[in-house]
Amino acid sequence: MKFFLTLTMLSMFIHSIESKYDVELEGDVKEWLAAVIGEPFPEGDFQAVLKDGTLLCRVMNVLVPGSVKKVYTSNLEFQQMANIDSFLNAARVKLTMPWSDLFTTVDLYLPANMAKVLLALTNVARKARKINNIRGIPALGPHMEHMRGGTR
Repeated sequence: MKFFLTLTMLSMFIHSIESKYDVELEGDVKEWLAAVIGEPFPEGDFQAVLKDGTLLCRVMNVLVPGSVKKVYTSNLEFQQMANIDSFLNAARVKLTMPWSDLFTTVDLYLPANMAKVLLALTNVARKARKINNIRGIPALGPHMEHMRGGTR
């Protein structure tokens, strides 16, 4: 049986993704990113600012120093996507986060699913705070213990 994606189905799918995007959470994530790097969040569209991956790599290197070895500053698409991949791999390995708590490069770069990017950055913030609480990583979202309904 063949599957045909109609324009109506595609429109419904895009609407369902867009309806999950939380503008208030975007503001919270911007504040968190700015607090981590110690400077104001750059002006411009949220996705456009993050698209080259350099800010994400800087954030990861603050959370886990030296975790992203090479950060590309080029406008070449494959290098920008490599930056995003480096951030995601560092989150996976250094913060021991499951892939299910992260986004894909395509989610941010195209952008295919910015709601997932926001949620993943919230997950990174929560995990980093749990691991690096002594260093004063700012909070974003509920603590992991509260999400499980208990304390540890």
